[in-house]
Amino acid sequence: MRNRDYKRRNLFFLHESKRKALNVVASNQNLNIYLRWWAQLEKSKLPRQSSLSRVKNRCVETHRSRSVINVYKLSRLEFRRLASRGSFLGMRKSSW
Repeated sequence: MRNRDYKRRNLFFLHESKRKALNVVASNQNLNIYLRWWAQLEKSKLPRQSSLSRVKNRCVETHRSRSVINVYKLSRLEFRRLASRGSFLGMRKSSW
């Protein structure tokens, strides 16, 4: 599962600029409809796995995919373990 997520992140990185450019062309109402249609077709030819919505947040320590705290990029379990050891300055039990 971990390798699949890395592969999707890499695919997103490779196709991000092309996808954004095609999105701009396809959504521009001032352009010719055939050009917009072509941009939509080209966008549909990109790999589905390269979409940002396919990328899943994972914990950097345990690679757990559920309940990841975005600010710390840690799962709640790992965050709790590190906070109880005092790894985060100013973190108290009441702020979990």
